[in-house]
Amino acid sequence: MQLVSEQRVTSLDPVFGPMGIEAGKAIWGAQALSMREKAVLLIAADLCVPELGMPLELHVGMALGQVKMSVEDLRELLRHIAPDAGFNIVAMGFQRLAEIATELGHDVSSTASRSYGRDAVYDDATLATLRRLDSDFADEIDRLSRQLWSRPGLSMRERCLATFAVDVVGGTLGAPFVAHVRLAQKAGLTRAELQVALRALAEFSIPKAWQALVALDALLTDRHAPEAHKEAS
Repeated sequence: MQLVSEQRVTSLDPVFGPMGIEAGKAIWGAQALSMREKAVLLIAADLCVPELGMPLELHVGMALGQVKMSVEDLRELLRHIAPDAGFNIVAMGFQRLAEIATELGHDVSSTASRSYGRDAVYDDATLATLRRLDSDFADEIDRLSRQLWSRPGLSMRERCLATFAVDVVGGTLGAPFVAHVRLAQKAGLTRAELQVALRALAEFSIPKAWQALVALDALLTDRHAPEAHKEAS
């Protein structure tokens, strides 16, 4: 498939340029995730590096062009990852999104409202553990997740992939990673699909993706071990 502005990448360096294009085509050509899901994954990761230059520009161009996402879809993505990626960097992300979309001829205005669902996102056990550590912090996480996860514009799978990208690129592989993988499984994402997501995120750091693959394997193995033991008994 043809990527946006391949010439800009290949002109950077005779060895690095083709290597980058090859990596990009492998990501966008993978069949396990939809084009929208891959765009969500990559743009969320861009904000976490953070990378607001050429890579974000090319990924937004792919999202608005080949993937046919709207500017409002991308705004919703930035809203979703703001608490996890960081409000400061996401504020800069909104600025760059407006600049890039304007250059590409898109209307960047938004009429979105603050209305949102009130369903709990994290399970009782996760919140209970947080409340033992810091009840105010737990309440804030519960409040923000209720505000954001039920909003329109992104599917639950897309929201889970965006959060997964933030964890992996940020190297957050402890309790938040566990909770977010559980949400991803609940949304229907399979182990194989999460592994495809990790291979895409290797574009941002092979060691981080490698470490996350080890953590994912340990988590999924641990989660299924009690079930297997129960069935055997």
